[in-house]
Amino acid sequence: MSLLRHSNSPCRWLLIVLLAATLGSFHSVASAEPRSDKGSQDERPRARISASQAAAIVQQRYGGKVMNVSTRQTGNGVVYGVKILQNSGHMRTVSVDGQTGAILN
Repeated sequence: MSLLRHSNSPCRWLLIVLLAATLGSFHSVASAEPRSDKGSQDERPRARISASQAAAIVQQRYGGKVMNVSTRQTGNGVVYGVKILQNSGHMRTVSVDGQTGAILN
């Protein structure tokens, strides 16, 4: 301990350098900004239309009975999958853009 009290002690300078290096590395880790993933939810556009509005759009266009509406997130935003039972008895799934309401297929 007496070596650390002398201002010109090599052990004291070594301890100071090690301490400074350690604190510097903690600072760089603590101040690093969080990574932003391309597909993070905050960056994705939110749907402008609801699932029930998507169902109404499909029903108006194709007729029949809406059986189910699913929601999926894509790189461009929300896409609704509206499953309808057509008057002909066929099941059909129609994709609807959640931002514009446009039918995609």
